[in-house]
Amino acid sequence: MADNILFTADPVELLDTLREFSFLQPYNLAVFSEREGLVAFRGEKNRMCGAFGENWLCLDGCDKNYKQEIDRAVSERKARIFNCSSGLLNFVLPFQDRDQHIHYLLAGGIRDQATDLEHLETIIRDRQINGIYFLEQWEQLPSTTRLAVKDVIDNIYGVLPLIGDNNYYARVYERTVDLINTISDLGPEIDRAETVDDVIQLLSETLTVLFNIPRIAILYPQGNKRQLILKGLLGLDNGAAIRLGAKSSGVLMQRKGERSLVLRGKQLKSLFPYLDAEHLSCLPLLVDNKLIGFLALFDHELSQRDLMIIELLCSRIAGKLLRLRRRRNREQESQRSRQLLDMVSRLAQLENSQHFHQGLVEMATDLLDAGKGSLMLLDDRREKLAIVASIGMNRQLARNMKLLKGQGIAGRVVITGSPMLVHDIEQDQRVSIDKRPRFATQSFLCLPFRSENEIIGVLNLSDKNNGSAFTVADLKTVEPLLEHAGSLVRRAGTLERASLLEELSSCDSLTGLHNRRFLDQRLDEELNRSSRQKLEFSVLLLDIDHFKNYNDHCGHLAGDKALKKLSHLLRRSAREMDSVTRFGGEEFCILLPETGREPARMVAERIRHGIEREPFYQEEVLPGGRLTISIGISCYPADGDSAEALLEAADRALYQAKDNGRNRIQLFEPTLRQQRIVFI
Repeated sequence: MADNILFTADPVELLDTLREFSFLQPYNLAVFSEREGLVAFRGEKNRMCGAFGENWLCLDGCDKNYKQEIDRAVSERKARIFNCSSGLLNFVLPFQDRDQHIHYLLAGGIRDQATDLEHLETIIRDRQINGIYFLEQWEQLPSTTRLAVKDVIDNIYGVLPLIGDNNYYARVYERTVDLINTISDLGPEIDRAETVDDVIQLLSETLTVLFNIPRIAILYPQGNKRQLILKGLLGLDNGAAIRLGAKSSGVLMQRKGERSLVLRGKQLKSLFPYLDAEHLSCLPLLVDNKLIGFLALFDHELSQRDLMIIELLCSRIAGKLLRLRRRRNREQESQRSRQLLDMVSRLAQLENSQHFHQGLVEMATDLLDAGKGSLMLLDDRREKLAIVASIGMNRQLARNMKLLKGQGIAGRVVITGSPMLVHDIEQDQRVSIDKRPRFATQSFLCLPFRSENEIIGVLNLSDKNNGSAFTVADLKTVEPLLEHAGSLVRRAGTLERASLLEELSSCDSLTGLHNRRFLDQRLDEELNRSSRQKLEFSVLLLDIDHFKNYNDHCGHLAGDKALKKLSHLLRRSAREMDSVTRFGGEEFCILLPETGREPARMVAERIRHGIEREPFYQEEVLPGGRLTISIGISCYPADGDSAEALLEAADRALYQAKDNGRNRIQLFEPTLRQQRIVFI
C-alpha cells in the first residue's frame, strides 16, 4: 500500500482485527480521532504513555512530543516511529473511517533495547525516584528495536488489504451470524429464568464472554421524578445502589428513544463523577416504548455491529424483566390482600379504643413501609382534631397537638373529605410550605377516616423508610384498610363498654380491688398454665387482726377507710404479674404466679412488716396499739392441685397464724389438715 494513501476502516473493527495478530500482542493499542479524541483502547493503561496512557514513566513534555509526531504522520499520510522521553518505542499510523474522517492508530508500551543505562540513570536522577523500583519496572516491560517496529508496521500494511477484501467481510459476516445465533439460542434460557437475579446473571455472563466487557451496570428508573438508580453487575461495587441526581437522570431519560448513547470524557464525568471511567455505551431497555431501565457498559468501545447485536439482547432481556415485574406486582397485590385480611382480623379482635387506634396506625405504617404515622380524631363537638395514636412521634408532643377543623392539611382533609397525596411539600402548590424539620422526607399522605359515612378523623403517614415519595398505588393500598377499620369503630366502642362493665362486675366497689369472682377465674387460668409449663405458684390469704374491735371502737366509716388504705398498700407492694383481690370482709387474697414457698414467705413478710409500720387512724385502741395482719400461705402443687384445695390450705395456715398470736405469717404444713380449727 502506498505510503501517501490513507486506508479506510472502521476504527473499532480495525482495532479488534489487528489485536488478533500475534505480532501486535506485546503492544498496547489505541485509536484517536481528530474530532472525538480517544475512540477505542486495547491493552493496559498503566503501560501506555503520552497522550493515551497513564504510564508512571512519563515525563514533562511527553504530550507535546506525541502531538508533534501525530501531526507529522497525518501531514505525511504515513506511519512514524518515535521514542518518548523515557525511552519507550511507539508508532503512529494514520487512516480514515468510511466517512473520510481522519483517525490514527497509536501503539506503544515497549521499551527500546537501544536505551543505555546512562540514560536511565539520568531519568532516575532528574525525577528523584527510587532507582531500584524504576529498574525493576523497566525490566518487566517487553522490549524491541526500531527495526522490529518497522517490521510490525510493514506487517500491518500487509494485512490491511485483507480488511478490505471479500475474505475479511466474509469473516465479519460469519462472526456476526455466530453472535446473532448465540443471542437467539439464549432466548429459551432467558424465558426460563425465575428471578430478576437469574436474568441479570445471564446478561452479565453473556456480555463478558461474547464482548469482553469489564464493567457492567443497570440503571433503574424510580419514583415519579424518574430518577435513576445505578446498580453494579460486574466490575463495580455491588453494595448499596447509587442514586443519580435529577440532572444526570434527565440527560439519559431525554435520550431514551435513541438506540444507543455513547459518552466520553467530560460529558461522562459530569453524569458519573464518582466513577473512574472514560467511556460509556448506554442502551435503553424498552418494551413497547415502556422504559424498564438502561444497560450501562463501561470502558469498552464497541463496534456498531456489536452494539446492534447487544440491542437484540436488550430487547429480549427487557421483555423478560417486564414480565417478572408484572408477576412480582401480582404476587405483591395478592400478598397485600392477604395482609389486609389479616390486619382487619386482628383489628376486629382488639377490645378497647386505645389498642384499636394504635393498632390501626401500626398496620397502616407497616402496609406502606412508612416511618411515621398518626391518627387524629374529632372531639365530641366536632371542632378540633387531636392525636389519639402515633408512631415515630414524641408522645408528649403528640398528646398536646390539636388542630381546629379546617386548620392545616389535616383540618382541610376533614372538611373536603378527599385524601391529599403530596410528593414534595415545597413544590406542591396546594401546600407550598418549607420542609418541616421533624420529617425526613418531603412526601406524605393524609386520608379521611370515616365511620358509617361520617368523617370522624384523619390518618397521616410520612417518611417512607426507603426515602421515596408516596404514590397513588400507596393511596389505593391503604384506603381499604381505613374503610374496614371505619366499620369496626362502633364494634370496638361496644366491646370497650362491655369490657368496662365486666371489669366493674369483677371489682370490689369499696376498695377497687378485684373481687372473689375474678380470683376464681384467675386461679383456674394459673392452674392450667402452671400445669402445662410445670411451674409453681403461691396463694397468700391475709386477714386484719382484731378488725371487729377496730370497727366497734372507731366506727364503720373509719373501718372502711382502713380497708381502702390497706388495699392501696397491698396493690403497691404487689408485682405487676400478681393478682390482689378482696376475699371478703377484712380478708384479702394475693396470687403470686411462678413463686415457690420460700419466695412467697419473703413477699408475705415484707407485706406484713410494711403494714405493721404504717400508721392507721386510732389504731392505738387495738391490742398492741397497732393495726396488723396475719397471713397464711399455700403453694401449688405441693399443697393442692385445685383452687378449692389451695384456698383451704391457705385458710388453715391463716388460722394457725391467728392461733399462734397474730401479726405473723404461716406456711401450710400437711399436719394442719388433721387439726381442728378452734379460732373464732
